[in-house]
Amino acid sequence: MPDLHPAAIAFRDPAALLDRCEIGGVRRLFGEPGYESGAVVPAGDWAPLSDHLPARYAPSLFTEDSGLVEFFRLPATVTDRESTAALVGELGDPFPVPLPATDDPPGEPVTHRLPENGLRPGLHIDNRQNLSYADCGGARRRLCVNLGPGSRHLLLVTTTIKSVCRALHDRYETHHPHTYDFWSYLAERKRVSVLRISVDPGEGWIAPTALLPYDESTEDEELPSATASWLGHWERGLFGPLI
Repeated sequence: MPDLHPAAIAFRDPAALLDRCEIGGVRRLFGEPGYESGAVVPAGDWAPLSDHLPARYAPSLFTEDSGLVEFFRLPATVTDRESTAALVGELGDPFPVPLPATDDPPGEPVTHRLPENGLRPGLHIDNRQNLSYADCGGARRRLCVNLGPGSRHLLLVTTTIKSVCRALHDRYETHHPHTYDFWSYLAERKRVSVLRISVDPGEGWIAPTALLPYDESTEDEELPSATASWLGHWERGLFGPLI
């Protein structure tokens, strides 16, 4: 049974996606300082994306706006969090939800920390809206911009949380997906892949982070980078495509 809201990456040029994207596996951490026990992180076995894979992640006729991953470049006049906030206010959602800004040092395999304890959950889903399986396809997408000065990476698992829930739960239609479902899926020795997509200063992304386990990374970078993020209901194509 296919996902009702399949996630896909919007791109025009497959070569441009290949140029900034790698693929690898994942591993779990137990008892690692600074991480939740059981956190899922990239395995570090990054490899170039095969030439045939961009077509697998291309949007289909059934891809809804809420399930689309988009990359964009900020206008030249947008250079800080204040001007980015003003831009986000003009994108069509009258009530975008601001999220905590980050300032991350280089060399971090994953960057997200849980506000309640400061631990890193690794690859995770946004479930702050606490939507059921039936409703999570229409969740707000996350918009994040890299304000530099360094580059960073968006990490995206290629298996949606809806596929995970169908594999785990008999009554998945009423289940409320959680990152712990992803952990349980991996505990059953299911294999997943994660994409690592580079995002340079002045660039950003919009992604269905309630559907796709994700995180960001500054690994292999030499400079720190800051972000600003919001959740919102946005139509596709608000910016010219970056790739």
